Amino acid sequence: MDTAMNELKAKIQDDPYLKYLGITLDELEKGRAVCSLTVTKDMMNFLNFTHGGLIFSLADVAFSAASNSDHLPSCALDVSGSFLKSAAVGDRVTAEAKLIHTTKRTGVYRMDVRNNGELIATFNGTVFRRV
Repeated sequence: MDTAMNELKAKIQDDPYLKYLGITLDELEKGRAVCSLTVTKDMMNFLNFTHGGLIFSLADVAFSAASNSDHLPSCALDVSGSFLKSAAVGDRVTAEAKLIHTTKRTGVYRMDVRNNGELIATFNGTVFRRV
């Protein structure tokens, strides 16, 4: 990993929101990132399902890391997705973001969230690349 990528990784890992949620940046390469967290009791909603905001946050962190590894700065324009299943307390949930398409000004990424290899949510996001 080159110096610029190491600096970006350190900056991402120092983000207070990531620390608050316990998200780790497990892999970072150009156009791709993998993040994970362990679900705690405090992350469940009133129906005892993993809170959708938590799953979205995990995907969003992977999205941000992957898109900024391609072009710094990249800012989200939109994200849409589907929640397919929940996770349980103690599960280690992983989000992988991958570049799907890019132009000089935009990038499209897919973010898959998995629990023990099983897809539990999927998102697509577009970023604007500031020149």
